[in-house]
Amino acid sequence: PAVKQLWGDGDHKAEIDDMMAEQEAIRGEKTKSICDLFRDKDVRWQLITLFLVSSCMQLIGVNVVYFYAYNVFIKAGIPPAQIHYVSLGVGITEILTTVLCGFLIERAGRKTLLWKSYTVMALALGLLTVTLSLQDSFSWVPYCSVALIFIFIMSFGIGPAGVSCPLPTEIFIQSYRPAAYVLNGATNWIQLFILGLLFPFIVMLLGPFCFLIFIAVLVISAVLIYLFLPETKGKSTSEITEEFKTCQFKKKHHQTVEKNATEEKTFCT
Repeated sequence: PAVKQLWGDGDHKAEIDDMMAEQEAIRGEKTKSICDLFRDKDVRWQLITLFLVSSCMQLIGVNVVYFYAYNVFIKAGIPPAQIHYVSLGVGITEILTTVLCGFLIERAGRKTLLWKSYTVMALALGLLTVTLSLQDSFSWVPYCSVALIFIFIMSFGIGPAGVSCPLPTEIFIQSYRPAAYVLNGATNWIQLFILGLLFPFIVMLLGPFCFLIFIAVLVISAVLIYLFLPETKGKSTSEITEEFKTCQFKKKHHQTVEKNATEEKTFCT
């Protein structure tokens, strides 16, 4: 009854079976604390993934783009009295693309949406850096900057803004989820606070080239997500957990092989 009330009428047997299998797997295990989350090596890769994705929410430069938007709109010839309507359009674009992500997430997959969105955002920021540097050189350059801002915001809504919220639920089992959500929220707010303090000084030092920092974060994040994040589409939490354990096992196995090779070399010498 509770499932039908939440999701409506329909066949929810697969979801219920998934929840029962997960409940059986943890066998009544108590809810873990944040300290347990850091100490448990079995969820180390999930923790790294969560920290990476939650950090990207602030360190990929979305707030920086909003900061520059006013100047870009002025340079494009938009009357100051109309700029708040354009800014509202940017916000609505983010909301609509986040809603669109809800429809795409089951088809495209979380991993695909994340790394492809990061890639598009890095390209948009790179081109925006160029157009901001040349905006006084050609009359059409400011319009390119406006288009790049909208492309960046659309990519953010389709990718990180829509995928980051449900990710802790999918990569952590029930006993770790409360701690994962607390860590996710704390990471977001702490980094937003630090970025808010440092960003004015970064802008004073680098000007439009401040985007280079965020481009580096986007590129690194795209590569790491592509290489290490298992695709969660169509998989139960137990299956995803096993994939993370396999990744951790491969790393340990590789370290063991290297250690044995070093010992054999030393012995032969």
